[in-house]
Amino acid sequence: MSVEGVGVPGPLPRGRHGLSREQVENSQFQRLCVAVLDAVGELGYAATTVADIVSRAQVARRTFYAVFGGKDECFAAAYDLAVNTALDQLQDTVTGLVGVNFADRVRISFDIYLAVLAAQPEATRALYVETLAAGPGLVAHRARVHRRFAEYILAVARIGVRDGELSGDPDPELIDMLLGGIDDRVRACLHERDASQLPSLSPLFTRTAIALVRTPE
Repeated sequence: MSVEGVGVPGPLPRGRHGLSREQVENSQFQRLCVAVLDAVGELGYAATTVADIVSRAQVARRTFYAVFGGKDECFAAAYDLAVNTALDQLQDTVTGLVGVNFADRVRISFDIYLAVLAAQPEATRALYVETLAAGPGLVAHRARVHRRFAEYILAVARIGVRDGELSGDPDPELIDMLLGGIDDRVRACLHERDASQLPSLSPLFTRTAIALVRTPE
């Protein structure tokens, strides 16, 4: 779920660097997004300040306010960017596999996703736990992410339909139940154990997903 790998991208070089204004702004945006996830995951949403974010991103406070209106806006942008980047990468990797059956596509999806979450514990806690503390401002963002995950599962299922492994598209309500269960188990693992144990959930998620999408109407 990384925006740009693990950790905050380094600062831009001082002086003349030959980068376009667009490249500079994109670098600042991404560094601030990674920094807010890191800060919120470590300190908690309520305790995180703009000073914490700009310190980790290594940008000036005025640069922060040139990009975002405040902490809420920065966190919402980081949430969208991180999850959309992860899903884009996952979809490119898994749906592009050749000669892989539906069950293995599902397993590989969860193996990859949970490994990424485990490698970035602060960002994972920010995205799965602290979003609930961020209040109503993130409701619409969580709903969009939920839809994107549902679309990804549907895309994988349609490959199974194409290959004759599934009889039809899965029930959207069952996909909603699956996603709710995944969110709940990820949060429980973070609370009861830690992020390093998230990959152990892959077999359970895989069995559940396959059972749900193959359940007849």
